[in-house]
This record gives sequence, C-alpha cells and structure tokens, in this order.
Amino acid sequence: MRRLFPVLVAFVLAACASPAAGGTPGHSATARPAVTAGTTTVSRQLTVDGTKRTYLAIGSSLRHKGLPLLIVLHGRGITAQQESTRTGFLPYAERGLVNLVYPLGISESWNAGHGCCGVAGRQGVHDTAFLTQLVSDASQYFDSDRRRIYLVGYSNGAKLSFEEVCGHPGLFAGLATYGAVPLAACPAGQPVSALLTAGTADPYVRTEHNSPSAVAALNDAVAQWQRRNGCTGTPVVRHTGPLTLTTWTGCRGGTELASGVYSGLTHYWPVATHTSAPYTTPVGDQAAAATVMWDFLSRQRLA
Repeated sequence: MRRLFPVLVAFVLAACASPAAGGTPGHSATARPAVTAGTTTVSRQLTVDGTKRTYLAIGSSLRHKGLPLLIVLHGRGITAQQESTRTGFLPYAERGLVNLVYPLGISESWNAGHGCCGVAGRQGVHDTAFLTQLVSDASQYFDSDRRRIYLVGYSNGAKLSFEEVCGHPGLFAGLATYGAVPLAACPAGQPVSALLTAGTADPYVRTEHNSPSAVAALNDAVAQWQRRNGCTGTPVVRHTGPLTLTTWTGCRGGTELASGVYSGLTHYWPVATHTSAPYTTPVGDQAAAATVMWDFLSRQRLA
C-alpha cells in the first residue's frame, strides 16, 4: 500500500529529558506539523511487557482540560497517521470538543485474540495491556475527564476494541465500531454503551463469522449486546442516506445500544465526501461514520 504520509521522526526523547506535560511517565515528542491548522500532534511512547509502543496524541492547539478522550484503533495494513486522516474525527479535536489518540499496532496489525490478526496475532502481542496502559497515560497527559473515555475501532482494530472493552468495561463510557463483530461473546458483566456498524456488502463481516450475510452477523452481535446491557424497550429507527440507525435507550445502568446498517456499502470506511484517503466511501456528512459515532459517544458518561 502506498504511504500517504512520511514516517514520523524523533519518537523518543533522551532518557534524561524531563517528564511530559501533565506529569506522565511516558516519553513524548512533537510530531510533524499538526494534521490540521487547529490541532497539535505529539507522538508518545510507552513500554509494555518490555516492548516500546507508540501512540499519536492529537488535541486542539489551544489546550483544554477535562475533555473526553477518544481512542481510535486503525485497521490492519494502514498507519495511524493515515487512519487519523480518513476517519474524520480531527474537526472535533480542532474545535476543542475532544482529545484524540491513535495507537500504532505492531506491523500495522492488532492481536485481538482467537487467532486474529496478522503479525501481532502471530507474535501474541499484548495489545489489550497496551490499551489499558495507554488509557492511563493519555488521560494524564491531556488531563481528561475519566468518565468520558471512548473507544473506536475499524476492522482489525474493531475486533481488538471488543476484547478490550469486554475485559475492562469500567474504563470506557462508550464503544463504536465499523467493519467487524466480536470474535467471541463478552462474558456477563458491567454494561457498556455500544454502537456497532457495518455495510450490507461487507464480505469480511459475513465470511469471517460464517453468517449468511453481513447484516445477520451484525444482528447477532447486537443481540448479544442487548442481553449484556439489558435493552428491552422499543428502539428508535432513523434513516439517513444509506444508513439505517436503530437505537435502544434506557438500558441497564443508563447505557445505550445502537446498530448502524449501511445499505450497499462494503468494508470501506464511510466518509462525508470524496477523499484521497484509502479505503473510504462517501456517504454525506450526516451519515459519515465520524458524525454518527461522535453523536452517539458524546452522549455517554460513566456514573
């Protein structure tokens, strides 16, 4: 795949450098100029199980305390820099509504367990441990609102996000995914607000789960989450462009659940307009994954 961005340089600060802003133990360095004029991008490093791991921390150029923290897990075979551009969340950081984190997977892949995926899966990389440590580090760095930490995953990143939330439900106020369903059922436990979305023509969601269709696989996953969250009421259904969004409110613990079905879409990420970013499908601003996910996640807050 052709790289759209140069490789970031100077990831690591000298060992004698002073702690980064916010008093966190992780190292940080200013990355290349912000991806938008109103944001600043910093590359931070953590050591997890003896391995140095990196994530991009993106915030408004005018620093704000107490904002939500949104962690976005890239798909397999794409860089965090590319994912930060194509997913469409940057305007929210630019407006000072949220701070963004884009972690970097090993060899552009994530170990989501259950034999998935790529180099990270084959090497048994402890990616859930990385994410759990990252939440602490990034929250301190940004001085985030710990009641509003959100996780977004696409494809391989979505599979890992299910594993992370199922294993550490108390960390996250909300989850949103596209292009994947859980590889295994979550154990019963604390409810977590979740938005699960997929395209009707997504071959991976269908074939990876031996389902007759992507919609059937998505419906099975949503039904599992309904039971976990105790969502028994009548949902509200809304149609926007190719998107049919079904939302249950008043679930256990004040959580919500939503299912987003994109008619005719494949595995490509839904974006507002045509873009040079790889693997995207334009669907209009109101149906764009970033718009729908942020509308859902920004309502969620831990008690």
